[in-house]
Amino acid sequence: MGNLPATRVRSTVIAGALVALAAALLTPGSANGQSTAGTFSTAELKTAREAVLEADVTGTAWNVDPATGKVLVSVDETVSAREIRHIRRTAGELAGALEFERIPGELETAAELRETAAETAAERADETEPFVKGGEYIYGIDTKASLGFNAAYNGQDYFITAGHCTNDVSRWYLDPSLTTYIGPTVASSYPGNDYGIVRYDNSTIPRPGTVRCGQNEIDITGSIEPRVGMPFSIAGYNCRAATVQAVNVTVNLADGIVHGLFRSNACAAPSDSGAASFTGNLALGLLSVGSATCTTSGITYWQPVNEVLTAYGLTLT
Repeated sequence: MGNLPATRVRSTVIAGALVALAAALLTPGSANGQSTAGTFSTAELKTAREAVLEADVTGTAWNVDPATGKVLVSVDETVSAREIRHIRRTAGELAGALEFERIPGELETAAELRETAAETAAERADETEPFVKGGEYIYGIDTKASLGFNAAYNGQDYFITAGHCTNDVSRWYLDPSLTTYIGPTVASSYPGNDYGIVRYDNSTIPRPGTVRCGQNEIDITGSIEPRVGMPFSIAGYNCRAATVQAVNVTVNLADGIVHGLFRSNACAAPSDSGAASFTGNLALGLLSVGSATCTTSGITYWQPVNEVLTAYGLTLT
């Protein structure tokens, strides 16, 4: 939903021969004469990350992997062998500090994921009753997203959701028919970050400091930074479990680059954009990016919520 185009170095057709070559390129080994053996300093890994950013290939995500001491570059199914070579060449003598993995589907914001007929039918009953806690659906013109967390600043109530949605929606509602008005988007940051703030202008709407977890409500009492291995839950009608796999991840999408995300092994469903993740009673993040729907994939990237709270001086309610 963003407006900032990303430069792409992409072949329009990926020939069959390149598919085989891509498999070879994804296999650990030498690259441009550099051995993958050995260790790399913090400064070298930082330079390697910057090289991947400079290569500017859409459909990639990267982070330092503490387990290998290298920069893990995840490439989706749209990334060609030519583009992988381009990334390696851009890294130059630090190409050996890069480790590639192929992930299923195409990296996109959760708003762009295609919905199957079964998923659409399963959601219809949920659309008839509006709610205002985390994990519930919210609506704008041609938009359905998820409310992340309720928050406040200087006596005024707000909610937090995905910036790739608030970029394009100025007025938000509780129902798909757009009859019960919530309030306007007052701040939006995407790409770069992926969060937005909506003000409650309808005084009749309750806004509890809870999130929905299936048929249960979880009281959110604070927030926490993600760390690798941390288990968490995803608020919503199906309260899914997940684990943090990586932190400080950069993702290159068709409409821009987003920094500072964390990766999980959970899947994303259409309309999950902005969905809340939490561990225990602590807020963790907002859903930003997925690589496919829950029928085919289990990789998602999340905007840490603490960054949002700090940026706007918000307090979770």
